[in-house]
Amino acid sequence: MKASTGGRLRRLVLGLAVCALMMAGVTPGHAQSQVTVLHVFLAAGQSNMSGRGLPGFSTEDLADTRIFQFGAKVRTLRLATVPLDMFDTATGISPATTFAREYLAAQPSNVGVLLIPAAYGGTGFTSTPNTPTWSVGAASSPEYDLPAKAVSQAVAGMAAARAAGYVVVLQGVLWHQGENNSSTSTAAYSVMLDKLISTLRTGLAAPSLPFVVGRMAPEGIAATPGRMNVDRAHFETPSRVAGTGFAPSTTGGINVGDTTHLSRKGVEYLGRTYLDAFKQATSPPPTSLSGSAPTIIDGSKVGVRLTAFPGIWGPAPVSLTYQWFRSNVAVSGATGATYTPGSTELDRTITVKVTGIKAGYAAVSRISPGVKISTPGTLTSATPAIFGAAKVGAPLTAVPGSWGPGLVTLSYQWYRSHIEVSGATGPTYTPGGAELGRTITVKVSGTKSGYSTISRTSSGVKIITPGTLTPAIPVISGAARVGAKLTVAAGSWGPAPVSLSYQWYRSQVKISGATGVTYTPSGSDSGRTITAKVTGAKAGYSTVTRTSAGLKISLSGTLASAGAGY
Repeated sequence: MKASTGGRLRRLVLGLAVCALMMAGVTPGHAQSQVTVLHVFLAAGQSNMSGRGLPGFSTEDLADTRIFQFGAKVRTLRLATVPLDMFDTATGISPATTFAREYLAAQPSNVGVLLIPAAYGGTGFTSTPNTPTWSVGAASSPEYDLPAKAVSQAVAGMAAARAAGYVVVLQGVLWHQGENNSSTSTAAYSVMLDKLISTLRTGLAAPSLPFVVGRMAPEGIAATPGRMNVDRAHFETPSRVAGTGFAPSTTGGINVGDTTHLSRKGVEYLGRTYLDAFKQATSPPPTSLSGSAPTIIDGSKVGVRLTAFPGIWGPAPVSLTYQWFRSNVAVSGATGATYTPGSTELDRTITVKVTGIKAGYAAVSRISPGVKISTPGTLTSATPAIFGAAKVGAPLTAVPGSWGPGLVTLSYQWYRSHIEVSGATGPTYTPGGAELGRTITVKVSGTKSGYSTISRTSSGVKIITPGTLTPAIPVISGAARVGAKLTVAAGSWGPAPVSLSYQWYRSQVKISGATGVTYTPSGSDSGRTITAKVTGAKAGYSTVTRTSAGLKISLSGTLASAGAGY
């Protein structure tokens, strides 16, 4: 008697659905089928699961009488609509609907899908009072407890289906959420999601209930950096929790002007990947370690650190080891998750091998695609400085500062008022007379194999002080008598060459015309003291004069000194 009543209710539900389609002018594609079994899927999360896929309606959305819903707001068993009856007001198609279509394509004609639409746009894991939340035990009152409400709705929906005479099989949970938790770390989000999975399984009395996590829109992940943390938590769910799957999304599947919400194209793509992920979640536990190929991120430049993303390994937890390779040869000591290529790696290919280890399992290794180090490194450098007096003849020293990484070969070139000084290629330079009033700079160039050569130029030093000549005391030779020729020896002056001029004096009075290196005393010099003054001159240097010791001239020619020179 009960079976007969259930059958009549089942036929009534189907009949009402068919009538609704025909009144809409649509011929139902499965009007002749007799659905007797309903596979139940709870659809939870935020707005993308609720349904924002545009355009929001097509005739295909009414063409399958095998998809039912037990709504969040209207708690009756009825044909699924687009949009579904979610906790919020949906505006487009949900991936739960496209998943149901993909799922039914491989099911017998007597099997239908019952969706429990329990998503709520704009919600997430939060403990904010008076706010709907998916955080287990964090709701400020029952009306905001979304996990409890989803379980209650699913239990009521399955009861209604059984009352209508259907055989009910609870199959899984479809989850799409994360945008609301963009500021949450990967670890924190993982803990909250894993707790939700456990709570839903417990509440539905299905400890191994498959749970499928859908990926957010790639454009939204890129536009909001914090979403990368949530994306990683989603991606790693199958390695953390048994009986779960991850459904990738596609680029170009978003609504116009919106990087968060999936378009109909994106929702249809997710319908297919949700099915693949459901198969992943329902696959038997592995008997050996599984690991996906690692990838190398962060560039292809000498000196820039590479990071190995190990991929997904299971069953979790799996211990991972790393070995980096240069053109298929293991790099000694490079056994961490990061590696910085040096100068010898330029134009070489870098790969990383990740090995998974777990007690009771054979070790498994996976090797990444190669990354060619095609860009020379960038040297770190400092602006050189010049030390020394800004004076002609005073040596200047270039201090290059700190260069790296490691040993960098440095070369020098000095400049006079921006013009290269030929041959001035050492770390020191002594400005000559031609530099007085000119500005001196030095350019330091760093070279290192595998790195781009760079140059840095110092600030200028203006040579404002003339140089100082090094003179000698002149010496007069010859007989100190009238008529005997005297000769003055200037001595060594520097830095050479130095132009020398002479002037003879009689008792400290300049002798007119006596400007050569020799002088012959006359009768008027008898009894007088003769001295010679030597003057040194050189461009860029201060003029210097030195005077010899005096000679007293006698008629008899006796040599007599008249004091030291100066």
